[in-house]
Amino acid sequence: MIETYSQPSPRSVAPGLPTSMKIFMYLLTIFLITQMIGSALFAVYLHRRLDKIEDERNLHEDFVFMKTLQRCRRGEGSLSLLNCEEIRSQFEGFVKDIMLNKKQTQKENSFEMQKGDQDPQTAAHVISEASDKTTRVLKWAEKGYYTMSNKLVTLDNGKQLTIKRQGLYYIYTQVTFCSNRDRSSQDPFIVSLCLRSASGTERILLRAANANTSSKPCGQQSIHLGGVFDLQANASMFVNVTDPSQVNHGTGFTSFGLLKL
Repeated sequence: MIETYSQPSPRSVAPGLPTSMKIFMYLLTIFLITQMIGSALFAVYLHRRLDKIEDERNLHEDFVFMKTLQRCRRGEGSLSLLNCEEIRSQFEGFVKDIMLNKKQTQKENSFEMQKGDQDPQTAAHVISEASDKTTRVLKWAEKGYYTMSNKLVTLDNGKQLTIKRQGLYYIYTQVTFCSNRDRSSQDPFIVSLCLRSASGTERILLRAANANTSSKPCGQQSIHLGGVFDLQANASMFVNVTDPSQVNHGTGFTSFGLLKL
């Protein structure tokens, strides 16, 4: 009798890690991540706590210093190795430096404000122009030693100075002329400083006259007018003479100008 023996087939091994191992690795990963986050948060907390302790320590040192000053001021007993006079002098010098710096800063700020609030200087000085010797209103030109400081004063039509801002102005003119007029005419030579307002009305601000003199070829004489006036914006000033043919237009003889005060 022949017996046959059959061996059982080997078990198949399941691929990959066991389930328990997977769970262990998952929990370990979560633990490590949690540990890292916790460490970071603790580091932030520790840093902020150290800053707070430093501030408290500085405040405590300031408090101790102030208490020391108070004890020095009251003259209480010995303060170990501390020299009250030296501490007090150093503190007073420190306070004086702070006050001086504060006052200096306030002065600089005040100066800058005043400097910014100041009006720009308004001034003009023009020279006579001999282009027309028949018109009684004298003509002027920006030539030679002239001044036209900014756009707040302009020379319009070559005849009048016009201001753009209200204020007190010193206005002046000098007219040089030949004093020997025609003997048949007894009228004096008259110079008038006139104002034309923004509305168009005109009036005389200043006036001067010079009587007829000898019959020399040309006896030079000058008339000077000047005064302070409160003028409105867009007001214009001009100079009027009775006989423009007698005016001397040489350099520096006849001029016209103003200055804002």
